[in-house]
Amino acid sequence: MRDCFSSRSNLNYLQDCFHNRVNVASLLAKYYIKIMIFFKRILARINRIINPPKNIEEEFHAKYYYSKVWADTYFMGKNVFKCPNDLWIYQEILWENKPDVIIECGTFHGGSTLYYAKLFDMMGIDGEIITIDVDPMPDMPQHPRIKYLLGSSISAEIVLQVKELIKDKNRVMVILDSDHSCDHVYKELELYHSFVTPGQYLVVEDSNINGHPVYSGFGQGPGPMEAMEKFLPNHPEFESDKSKEKFLMSFNPNGYLKRK
Repeated sequence: MRDCFSSRSNLNYLQDCFHNRVNVASLLAKYYIKIMIFFKRILARINRIINPPKNIEEEFHAKYYYSKVWADTYFMGKNVFKCPNDLWIYQEILWENKPDVIIECGTFHGGSTLYYAKLFDMMGIDGEIITIDVDPMPDMPQHPRIKYLLGSSISAEIVLQVKELIKDKNRVMVILDSDHSCDHVYKELELYHSFVTPGQYLVVEDSNINGHPVYSGFGQGPGPMEAMEKFLPNHPEFESDKSKEKFLMSFNPNGYLKRK
């Protein structure tokens, strides 16, 4: 009996140690992210001193972006992580082009996904959203127009699923808002551009990073803008629609690519 009790105690002890280590690791990861954000903000301030904005538009863009208020922007209680200017432009695009389906690479909290679904509702458009992400978040918005896919946007499995889901669609729009590294965005552009139908948009989000005009240098590295610069010369069927930047500040400069 004593041996049995002792082994159970040891098991409980080991389980407690394991859970404690998991909790400590989770706590360290949480604070690591906070520390990285803190240092990134410091580096951004240094960069603004070294490379000040060239004009009043860039100055306001930088001030707005570094305030992080866009990360505290909500639609019906769901965080959208977007600039309101771009959200309004999306509303205009949906009304003008009435896509049957939006392919969204990068779901995150699902705020923008819900926004598109509700716009379709209000406009009476029979549209749907296929949204893709590698990390499912808790309490994702549920709506009959939304289809969630779990996986990498550049994996063969996900691309095949998307291709099957849109095979009967006549008006297809694509929004790229997942991993913003140049290599990843370029791969998405090559994989998804053929899904976009004539007259519809392929939107490359957050092309403002890496000095366009925010987060220049300091480890940011090539991003969406550089991916587009690599992609567009070989794809004359797409052109950047600068009219979608009419509010003078967009997080997606040159990123509203319209298929001819």
